[in-house]
Formats: sequence, structure tokens, C-alpha cells
Amino acid sequence: MSDLEQLIWNVLGYTSMPFIFLFGFIATALVAVVILKIFGAKPKN
Repeated sequence: MSDLEQLIWNVLGYTSMPFIFLFGFIATALVAVVILKIFGAKPKN
């Protein structure tokens, strides 16, 4: 790979990392909320 290609891949990789982590965090939170909505504790009336 040429130096220019290496630079482009490095920039793409490092700029995409925060978005991947953020998306993973949001997806995990949404799955947890859905599971808790379905199986969570019900209020006792």
C-alpha cells in the first residue's frame, strides 16, 4: 500500500471508531430497555 492509501485508511479508521462505540452503546441501551419493558418488574396494585 502506498503512503497515501495508508493515510486514508488511518483517517477513515480513526474517525469511524467513535461512531462505532456510540452506536454500540445506544444499541445496547435500547435492547436493555426493551428487555426490561417486557420482563421487568410490574407495579403491584
